[in-house]
Amino acid sequence: MSDVAAPDFPVGCAVSVVTQGEQVEGEVFAFDSASDTVLIHQRGSTPFHSNLRLLKVAYLKSVQTGALAGRPVAPLPTVNAQRCKDREAKALQAAQAEAAKTGVGVSNEAQQVFDALSKTMPCHWKQQNIVILNEVELSPPYGLDNCSTEHSHNVTTLERVKKVLTAERRRIGLD
Repeated sequence: MSDVAAPDFPVGCAVSVVTQGEQVEGEVFAFDSASDTVLIHQRGSTPFHSNLRLLKVAYLKSVQTGALAGRPVAPLPTVNAQRCKDREAKALQAAQAEAAKTGVGVSNEAQQVFDALSKTMPCHWKQQNIVILNEVELSPPYGLDNCSTEHSHNVTTLERVKKVLTAERRRIGLD
């Protein structure tokens, strides 16, 4: 355990620490006494590259602090709340789309067939059935004989889905 205390990590201070096997040098970017962690900013090979190292103070073997950097600590930029809300909505929509790809109450084989088909064609679940291209339904046990379409003019689409289904079932080892 380390006996390093919060006053030893003023923001902007040059620091050199030894952890469980490496030496880390940089500038203190932040210190959190609640979690007992220090965030060290290390300059990269170019002005646009840098590393941030988050270290638990308890695991530091030695600490050497230098003088504060000659420049004042820059204020944090303002946060665009609308942009944050938009990013959250986009992430939520992506998560819901990903969750919709998982069938509820279906076998592993059914999920494998769905995953294989959805790589090449748009698919979604309709209870236990897989709907492909919004025209063809594949019902359990998800074989060629279980493909159907409601419209007789979609014969070419049905044949295409059957051809892809045959290849994908063979590829994943179900036939």
